[in-house]
Amino acid sequence: MKSEESYSCFKKIWTDPLEAVAYKEARFSRSRRWRWTHKKEMETVIKFLGSTPETGPGLDVPCGAGRLLPCFERARRRWVGVDVSVAMAKLAMAAGKGCCVVADATALPFRRGVFAFAVCMRLLHRIPQQAIRLKILGELGRLCTGPMLLSYYARWNLRGIQRWVRGKYPGLSLKEIRGELKEAGLEIIQEIPLRRMTQQQWLIVVKAANSAPRPPVTTLTQDQQP
Repeated sequence: MKSEESYSCFKKIWTDPLEAVAYKEARFSRSRRWRWTHKKEMETVIKFLGSTPETGPGLDVPCGAGRLLPCFERARRRWVGVDVSVAMAKLAMAAGKGCCVVADATALPFRRGVFAFAVCMRLLHRIPQQAIRLKILGELGRLCTGPMLLSYYARWNLRGIQRWVRGKYPGLSLKEIRGELKEAGLEIIQEIPLRRMTQQQWLIVVKAANSAPRPPVTTLTQDQQP
């Protein structure tokens, strides 16, 4: 693992206002692959939000520059964004209606069970330290009474192997992801690979394991994805 891939270094990058603006303006438009990724992620988030409780607010952490805010507005769900970066939070607040809080995902400043659901996109896959990932998962489980949509990088695919060869953090195996979620007290409802063989991103719907009974785990094929 390279030192710049630690959680503290990852957070520090986004405190720079120029980095925040560059992320908003270019991150998901710089190539055909990134445009496709953005489109598929937005479609999946919208579909997830359509299955969430209409009452109560939803948590978006990290909210970044408010990329997912239009999904919440389209689904008519109340949005509360959280980001560790003041620069990102300002961009998110300018993106639409909602409340945005500056806070660390490992220590969220809300009372237990205040959110009906949560979305945690593009965070866990950037954190090599399992102890920190478990803190974040624990916070989400503490705050949410309903489903949570998480994103992970799965290791064994073309992109993951390329990252491993280059000495970058390649993500986890699916077995490790499932074990980590179980350790955090979360139960998997659905697993959605963005594109199984060539994309690392897996979107996973979970709920606190002590909640009401839920449907069995379903892994969607690429053709079945939203």
